[in-house]
Amino acid sequence: MLSKVTVEEDVMKDQDCLTLDHKRLGEITYRQDEIITFPQGVLGFEKKKSYIIVDREEYYPFAWMINVDDPMTSFVMVNPLLFQQDYNPNVTKRDLNEIEIDNPQSLLMYVIITLKPDASQSTANLRAPILVNITKNIGKQLVLLDDKYSTKHRILNP
Repeated sequence: MLSKVTVEEDVMKDQDCLTLDHKRLGEITYRQDEIITFPQGVLGFEKKKSYIIVDREEYYPFAWMINVDDPMTSFVMVNPLLFQQDYNPNVTKRDLNEIEIDNPQSLLMYVIITLKPDASQSTANLRAPILVNITKNIGKQLVLLDDKYSTKHRILNP
């Protein structure tokens, strides 16, 4: 899975490094140019606009989207095609224009996951996918209006 921030012990220039402390992942070092701006925020968190996406190999296929101003605001996400191969939300030209997509290779799609102690009960919100332009660091959460997809789609088959 592609991501914006791969948490490794890479040597970064000290003047470019920022850090945040996340309750699950600990201290995370990132650069200013890895921050993804969500001009409209995400559902329920419209005023929080700046996030990083953190991908750690030991948690694959999951990634975290963490607000850089308030690390307590974070979301576990996954590429929906990993468990729902026919997932095909209606993404309009307007949606793509809002995140300035001019190359399909720059587009990542995630869905937010609700993890449960019993993994078989964990669900994905297929009705509100997250789109990210990884070239321009702009994100948008879509809200699909049709009933084709659920907000609580099980990610594991029973």
